[in-house]
Amino acid sequence: MAPKKSGRSRGSAKGKYDIPRAPTRDPGPTGNVGCWVVLAGLACIALVVVLLEIFG
Repeated sequence: MAPKKSGRSRGSAKGKYDIPRAPTRDPGPTGNVGCWVVLAGLACIALVVVLLEIFG
């Protein structure tokens, strides 16, 4: 007679409260590029306004 199998099914024993190992939304060090682009755009707009006030 074969040994009796345990009640658990095969595979990983993931429960209801286990932490999912999905990839996070943290982009890492390249995530600041958008911030720098917005900052450079605001600086350019401010420079154009100052130049128009001086020479306009």
